Amino acid sequence: MRMLDLFCGRWGWSRAFAARGWECVGVDLVEPPEVPQGCRFFQADVLQLQLLVSSIKFNVLEHLFWPSGYSPDFICASSPCEDFSTMRNFQPPVPYPELGIKLFKHTRSICEASGIPYVMENVAGAGRYVGRAVNHCGSYYLWGSGVPPILPQNIRKGMTMKAMGLREKKGQAGWNNRHGQLGQTPSALVATIPPELANCVADYAERLLEQTHMSKTELLGSGPIPSGQSSENESVDKP
Repeated sequence: MRMLDLFCGRWGWSRAFAARGWECVGVDLVEPPEVPQGCRFFQADVLQLQLLVSSIKFNVLEHLFWPSGYSPDFICASSPCEDFSTMRNFQPPVPYPELGIKLFKHTRSICEASGIPYVMENVAGAGRYVGRAVNHCGSYYLWGSGVPPILPQNIRKGMTMKAMGLREKKGQAGWNNRHGQLGQTPSALVATIPPELANCVADYAERLLEQTHMSKTELLGSGPIPSGQSSENESVDKP
């Protein structure tokens, strides 16, 4: 199973998928500090991927990312949310989120054109410009054809509180990181998809692939009716 992780960042989606045996390819503009086991990184501007998509089967992308020639089975994408997040700051004038909309819609067009189940994550404010989310997990809002119908609701972007030095989170990685003294900025910590959400989506993705495989197996297994046998709609008595 293969997963394409657009705007992979700190591998929030891919870590969970790779731990379950998926082969993951992450695409981002900035190279991450590390590449987890089971993952590959491709440095690129997602806006330029339109030049690589030659058909709904990702003919060029599959050759680029997976030399074996197989296209991904699932896509995850977390386009930047900074432009949409500013909508919560009630200090006029609020800038129009032009770049945020462009990145989101371009990424969604890639996912839709692929015909592959996908999940896109962003903040609630994005819905005002790109359409209502399918579902949400706390403050993580999800769009796409691979969004689980049931999601945990006790997950929120607690990384902000951790980075700010909340006493209850003392000792955890990234604690009291308001000034990036640990080498990772608070914004990077906040943007990382939590493992609880990533595993929930990965589990649902596996169920979708199982159903697809079963449907194909049933279709291939249904052949012509053997001679001497009649179908239910065929009359047994013939003139």
